[in-house]
Amino acid sequence: MLHKNLAINGGKPVRKNLFPGHYIIGHEEKEAISKFIDSKEDLSGFLGGWNDKFLGGKNVRKFEDNWSEFINSKYTVSFNSNTSGLVAAVGASGISPGDEVIVTPYTMSATATAILAYQGIPVFADIDEKSFCLNPIEVEKKINSRTKAIMTTGIFGHPSHMDGLIKLANKYNLVVIEDAAQAPGAIYKNQIIGTKAHMTVFSLNVHKHIHTGEGGMVTTEHDEFANKLRLIRNHGEAVLEMKKQDDISNSFGFNLRFTEIQAVMAIEQLKKLPNLLYQRIENANYLSKHLSNIPGIEKANVQKDCKHV
Repeated sequence: MLHKNLAINGGKPVRKNLFPGHYIIGHEEKEAISKFIDSKEDLSGFLGGWNDKFLGGKNVRKFEDNWSEFINSKYTVSFNSNTSGLVAAVGASGISPGDEVIVTPYTMSATATAILAYQGIPVFADIDEKSFCLNPIEVEKKINSRTKAIMTTGIFGHPSHMDGLIKLANKYNLVVIEDAAQAPGAIYKNQIIGTKAHMTVFSLNVHKHIHTGEGGMVTTEHDEFANKLRLIRNHGEAVLEMKKQDDISNSFGFNLRFTEIQAVMAIEQLKKLPNLLYQRIENANYLSKHLSNIPGIEKANVQKDCKHV
């Protein structure tokens, strides 16, 4: 039975105005950007040739190092968006026309459409009804000789069921790509996400926990994937001969680079992330406590040994 005093049922609204938007740009970012602009350094430190600037400018590299330290990952490769990171991760996985990638159907469209960039075929498997993340049991039902990878999403901030997916990847020799656009700092089995999957993709889009307008990062523990990601990001075909790269698959020329001015902002934003995560979790716990008393509403489920962000 519905509560008659709810605003939706004619009761008095608690608020008359909309809640303010999620805007976290402060004086720290303004000061850092002003200092950078006054330095008259290049707005992009990248060059599309095999030299010390192929990997980007000093601020891009500093942010990548800082993100790796936060995640405890071996490598971070920055991109101009999470979508670009997903595309590059698909390419780094060696996806060729006709290869199948099993993907969640409950996600933003870019998770699935990134597979199409290399003419792979998205194959949808069902989700777990509690976490809304890809269900490993359903994934295995979709695996066949054409399957090359699994694309999972930490939807709404809950980490994916990585142990089950990694077990399948090892069994069938697959690559696991984790779309963690909504889950920076989430914990799975008492470990921050970003190192269990072969590649994990994070977002700095304006709607995310921290942001630089647009931006993305891919973390990986694997030298081969890190190398491929960097080639795909920055006109890889232009450096293959000088770099003496033997494997040239999927290394043709994109410009998916992160700018120096974005990196300057991201360095400051990352410092705020732990506190922002704490605030968000506290707010969610408050809402769960009070809304769960209303018939028909179930609070968000958090799996054992996980942190939902």
